Amino acid sequence: MSEPLIFPDRFLWGAATAAHQVEGNNTTSDWWEWETDPAPKAPLAEPSGIACDHFNRYKDDIALLAKLGLNTYRFSVEWARIEPRQGEFDHEALLHYVDMVDTCLKHGVTPVITLQHFTLPAWVTRAGAWTNPGLPAWFARYTRHVMEHLQDRAPYICTINEPGNMITRGYLGTFPTPPFVRNLDAFDAAAAGVNAAHRNAREVIRELAPGVKVGMAHALQDWHANSGGTPALRWARELHEDRFFAETAEDDFVGVQTYTRLDVNAPRILRHVSAALLRSRRLTQALVLPHLHRQAAAAVPVEGAPDDGIRRTQMGYRWAPEAIEATIRRVAHLFSGKEIVITEHGVATDDDADRVEYLRAGDGYRPTYGLVAVDRTTQDRAVKPSAHWYGDVARTNQMPV
Repeated sequence: MSEPLIFPDRFLWGAATAAHQVEGNNTTSDWWEWETDPAPKAPLAEPSGIACDHFNRYKDDIALLAKLGLNTYRFSVEWARIEPRQGEFDHEALLHYVDMVDTCLKHGVTPVITLQHFTLPAWVTRAGAWTNPGLPAWFARYTRHVMEHLQDRAPYICTINEPGNMITRGYLGTFPTPPFVRNLDAFDAAAAGVNAAHRNAREVIRELAPGVKVGMAHALQDWHANSGGTPALRWARELHEDRFFAETAEDDFVGVQTYTRLDVNAPRILRHVSAALLRSRRLTQALVLPHLHRQAAAAVPVEGAPDDGIRRTQMGYRWAPEAIEATIRRVAHLFSGKEIVITEHGVATDDDADRVEYLRAGDGYRPTYGLVAVDRTTQDRAVKPSAHWYGDVARTNQMPV
């Protein structure tokens, strides 16, 4: 008979949120401007609005998380709330996030903080966002205000969430989000800005709270390619992952976030053609980026998936719970001995039994991620069976057979 999988003592079992997705009324952010624009630059399923009203209900939500048996909560502080206008810092907003951290500690929950989770203050995006040479200094200044208030209360700080996803979407148009640019030169400038902002924030955190661990939370894919698709895979991985791994060697941990497997296949005869195409910035700009944009526009809707015989999630992703193992092993190989934190993982499904299956094996509000359902009309919380299952795993520190 198989033995249960037992985890090390003090293993961190948690759940994660992003401020803009759950807090509600993030009115000074660039995403709020996108959502409320009468003629938005890209379609969206629905505005965030009051969202889950977590900004006001966080004490009950954190208490519920602890009651379930989880011992860690990763959440983001919202730069747009803390510095709604350039150089103007909201003291009450800073104290709000301090109280969120203290509420976690009161319930025996380890707080893991993310400083930037996709959204930026609207004034930052109007000023050029990540391409503005001043942004790394602005981000360091913001980080200093946050850390002066938090001090060493939170043992882990993620400076930036999913830099690869954020920049390829915002500057290559793979899934258009602010600032809605599609240009390789702008992408390079933005990626450099993200890396510089991360370095600056890391220095500030180590100055003010030297015992706190610092890293980025990386969106990683379990990439697969045949011979013809290998050049495209290498190009995509360099843009989406490796460019930001360049900053990881000096970090204290690597955050890993994986949801699916991606296959990059093409006829073998096209291998040399695609390699030559991707070596030319002019041709890549003229031919590849429009192709990526067309692919995004034709993405599988969350209401259904193509009848292609492949099991998929509500997001249209290939069902691949084993993908997280592949990406963790890659990170462990690249950064031998460095601490690895799975900062996000899960599945979008309306069948909660699927969620347990997915967790055991390895976006808008319509794709239903999450362990607790929220009625956005009444704001009532409903604990799903998967939350109880996951809480039992956390409480016993072992995976049942």
